[in-house]
Amino acid sequence: MSLSISDARVFSAALKKARQKRKLTQAECAELLDHSVSFQKDLERGRCSPSIEGFYHICRTLGISADDCIFQDGADRTGSTYQTLLRLLPLCDEKSLSALAAAAAVLTGVDQNAVLKEQSESIREEQM
Repeated sequence: MSLSISDARVFSAALKKARQKRKLTQAECAELLDHSVSFQKDLERGRCSPSIEGFYHICRTLGISADDCIFQDGADRTGSTYQTLLRLLPLCDEKSLSALAAAAAVLTGVDQNAVLKEQSESIREEQM
C-alpha cells in the first residue's frame, strides 16, 4: 500500500495516537504488531506505509477504525470557513492561488514542493 504524503501523515498520526492511548512504547507496540521497532518508528514518522494486510492488522490489533487512519481527525468539510474558501477559489487568479497554496502549506507543515511533485506524477499517470 503506497500512501500519498498527506495520507501518510494522517496514518502516522492515527497510529501514534492509538499507541499512546494504549500507553505503549514504540518497542511494545512493535512487538504487539509483530514488526521491528525501526519499522514502527518509520510508520509513525510517515517514512513508509504498511501493506494492505499490515494496515488491517494494525487497525484490528490497536482497535482503531480505518477511517481514523485515512481521514484527518477533526477536518470539518462542512463548516462556513471551508465553504467560503471553496466559493472564493474560482475567483482567484493563478498568482493568488499560488499564494494561498504556499500559505496553506506553511500552516499545515506540508512541503509544498512534494505535494506539487505528487500531483504532477498523478496527472502523468492519468494521461498514460
